[in-house]
Amino acid sequence: MDKTKIWILASAIVMVGILALGWFVGVDPQLKAKASTDEQRISVEAQNTATELTIVKLKKDFETIDDLKTQLAGLRGSIPAEGQLPSFLTQLDTLAAASNSKVTSLTVSEAIPYTAPATSVAPVEEPVDSEGEAPDADAAAEPEAPDVPDTITDPRITPENFVAIPVEVQVEGDRDAARAFISELQHGPRLFMATNITIAPIEDKPGVFTATISGYVYVLLKE
Repeated sequence: MDKTKIWILASAIVMVGILALGWFVGVDPQLKAKASTDEQRISVEAQNTATELTIVKLKKDFETIDDLKTQLAGLRGSIPAEGQLPSFLTQLDTLAAASNSKVTSLTVSEAIPYTAPATSVAPVEEPVDSEGEAPDADAAAEPEAPDVPDTITDPRITPENFVAIPVEVQVEGDRDAARAFISELQHGPRLFMATNITIAPIEDKPGVFTATISGYVYVLLKE
């Protein structure tokens, strides 16, 4: 091989080296930087789109804010932030007047902190044969437990901010008036859960009955 060929070969090797060095030092980092920039741009555009959708939803919700405030006021009236027992007594008198009955007694007991209801599991009855004895395991398949709906609770409701106040109300009136009062009480402005109801005639007042309703009103304290 003469000197010319050696020179040409060496030059080619140097050129290849320069091109490779230029790729790894200059072009490849620029391509990676561009790819990273494109990913960031796509991420920012996605965030902007999500933000725009949120803004549109907030604007739409704000258009109905008066209705939401009205609903909130109604809910706050149903479960107030304080006991508000005087206003509850006024409500009872109003309901009694509307049903042609009369409130004769109101007993309020000490408030009870809220406790989350325990999820109950329905018992599974073991099958029996015609003679009243349980069959062998091989003779009958093991019964499946019935589906029991899960108890729905809200972690924001705690014994520190939610209490139940035991209440017992007595009214007098005819049978229809007593029933009407009971119905109005359970559907009135203040949430009332009846746990026991009795209606009994008054011996010395023909046609007049006493209705005794036991239950709870609730208070959701402000945090």
